[in-house]
Amino acid sequence: MITAGQKLRERVKELRCLYDLSKVALQGGKDVKAILTKTLEILPTAMQFPTYAEVSITEGKARYSTRGFEKCKHQISTPIGTGKKKVGILRVGYRTIPKKINSGNLFLQEEKNLIKIIARELALSIKRANAEEASKHLELQLQHSERLAFVGELSAGIAHELNEPVGRVLGFAQLIKKNGALSEQQESDIDRIIKASLYTREIIKKLMIFSRQMPRQINSVNLNTVISNILYFIDVRYQRGGVKIVQKLDPGLPFIQADPVQMSQVLVNLITNAIHALAGGGKVTVETKYKDKHVSLIVSDTGSGMSAEVRKKIFEPFYTTKPVGQGTGLGLSVVHGIIEEHMGRIKVTSVLGKGSRFEISLPLKQTKK
Repeated sequence: MITAGQKLRERVKELRCLYDLSKVALQGGKDVKAILTKTLEILPTAMQFPTYAEVSITEGKARYSTRGFEKCKHQISTPIGTGKKKVGILRVGYRTIPKKINSGNLFLQEEKNLIKIIARELALSIKRANAEEASKHLELQLQHSERLAFVGELSAGIAHELNEPVGRVLGFAQLIKKNGALSEQQESDIDRIIKASLYTREIIKKLMIFSRQMPRQINSVNLNTVISNILYFIDVRYQRGGVKIVQKLDPGLPFIQADPVQMSQVLVNLITNAIHALAGGGKVTVETKYKDKHVSLIVSDTGSGMSAEVRKKIFEPFYTTKPVGQGTGLGLSVVHGIIEEHMGRIKVTSVLGKGSRFEISLPLKQTKK
């Protein structure tokens, strides 16, 4: 039988526990891990037998426990959550039962109520932290969208300003070459002008795609056909450099609604990137798959791979790890823009020194946004 004095001491411990936990929640802010870790330290002190008490908190897929919790044979638990939404479980137990104590009296009703109160407060702390995190993420997304919009407008302006003079340079250079009567050196110089103009025009085309200045032409497209056409030209060019391109195409791949020119550009950019990652030779694998009304295009390589920091930035416009003059930093941002326009998804996995894998998933049909 618990005396009045013992009951008073238990209530004081519980109040002190709640006070300490409220300070932890206030100081911890959105650091859920810190709040839960401190709760493990403080909660046992409020129990009837703190020396033997252990605590475990499950939050999502994470679990936090005091050292001896696994040895607990006697436990009580309560869900962590508000309303019907549960985000975890709070458990309190005893490693052993003190002598002369009936196991039925281990947990007082007041202690059970206390644990429920703490679980509710933990749920509120987790909810606040998640809300702050979501708000921060939304703010970053907004900033990123604003930057992209500005870069898109700038890119569109640059593309329009460059398009006409580059077209004139290319046209006159081709006309001079066609008229003939050139020395060997002059013909070589004209070829360089034509090559540089064509390269510049491709950059302008990428800028226009990135800034959404080139409208899509949606048709029925079989990605296997697009891949075969592109690899016919790419394979011969790179085989001499020790690069092997392997095809694993699904023979039953259905048609999708897409812009065939843009799909070709996606493939060229991904394969070119993969080949650039194979400085000393290696293998590029191009795969297609069909599952759940989606067609997948997968381009993987055995190259240098990417760090986590680089992987976060690869779709940003004008970001490149290539030396100056060897890349515009537009390739993957164009790919990202095209796939988003086609309501698809891109998943990137990469390991430094082992290679990268780009998996694109596209729906069979386009629906209005």
